[in-house]
Amino acid sequence: MKTILVAGAVGVIGRAILEHYEQKKDVRVIGLSRRRPEFKTRAEHISVDLLDKADTASKLGTVDGTTHIVYAAYKELPTRHELVAPNLAMLCNIVKTVEQTSPSLQHVTLMQGGKAYGCHLGPFPTPAREDDPRHISPNFYYDQEDFLRVHSVGKQW
Repeated sequence: MKTILVAGAVGVIGRAILEHYEQKKDVRVIGLSRRRPEFKTRAEHISVDLLDKADTASKLGTVDGTTHIVYAAYKELPTRHELVAPNLAMLCNIVKTVEQTSPSLQHVTLMQGGKAYGCHLGPFPTPAREDDPRHISPNFYYDQEDFLRVHSVGKQW
């Protein structure tokens, strides 16, 4: 049985992911967010502050058997410079904690939006492609991608 952690479970993307997986009978779905969902869901829920490394370790340290992380959490801040540290920290905290408790981790999905292509900077080539050159930094998506690329080396996921 798959166990899927959905970070950012009460956001637009996270909710859609919960709704998708909760239809499947062979999947245990656990939503992660600071606040409880205000919508009906069969998914389990853990209230956790992913920015807080200790809270993340405490709350997720009891969840074993996680096979998948779907990361859709996001911390909004006024400038693109300010977005990097907290959005990277949340991803690092969840991945490093889950690795400690779930050797069965198979896959990490990083959900991204238009900012990955530079839509917040003005016009960009369309259709946008995953292999398009990166635009001018900083962009927290790049830091998250780089973390996963480096951190996943030699891992099963």
